[in-house]
Amino acid sequence: MKVISLLCKGRSLMEFDKLPDSEFVVLANDFDKEITKIKTLSDYLENQTIHQVLNMTVGGARGYESIDFFNKFNVVKLIRPYLEGIRIPGSSGQNIPLDEHFLGYHHKDFMYAGRKYAYDYTGTGMGSFAYTMLDCNADVINIVGMDFYDNLNYGVSNYLVDCPEGRDFKKDFWTLEEMQTNFCRLIKSNPNVQVNMTTTCKTFIDEMKELDNLKINIIEYGGEW
Repeated sequence: MKVISLLCKGRSLMEFDKLPDSEFVVLANDFDKEITKIKTLSDYLENQTIHQVLNMTVGGARGYESIDFFNKFNVVKLIRPYLEGIRIPGSSGQNIPLDEHFLGYHHKDFMYAGRKYAYDYTGTGMGSFAYTMLDCNADVINIVGMDFYDNLNYGVSNYLVDCPEGRDFKKDFWTLEEMQTNFCRLIKSNPNVQVNMTTTCKTFIDEMKELDNLKINIIEYGGEW
């Protein structure tokens, strides 16, 4: 049985130490602040094989460079969360010592058209889940840190560790309903893949409650790191 762990940056990331063993870990965007601030997370990742999903923002890998991430950790694959042809390989200027892999055209049917790009997932976390769901031949996917920005409805910041870009109390233009609809479509596409999600989100569209291969564990927000 192939088990994969997906780590996103929301507050439910605090549950990473309860994840069962997995073949590899998928990281959704940059984790340098989390690795620096949470020693137990750094220790955990040092013992994992890592697939890194990372945006192509100019300067987006500087944090990783500052902690020598790609040398100190066993990062074996770099995935860009864009459909092939949307972005030009090498155009980020991030100087990462790994080949860039873009999302194949089989992702197109699960993306929104005509938003930020010609085709988009509803955020990097969702693009990371799509990669894990559609490209990794998983039997079980265990997720922490995907909270759909629901924390903001309760006056609680988005991320477990403060965001250096000042986005702790901001979100992208995607709505919770769009994100969860995107999530459900991906899960329904592979009914034989069991998805287990630990989240602080308390608001769900009806479809989230009806999927036989989705198990949701809701936790409280917890303290600050």
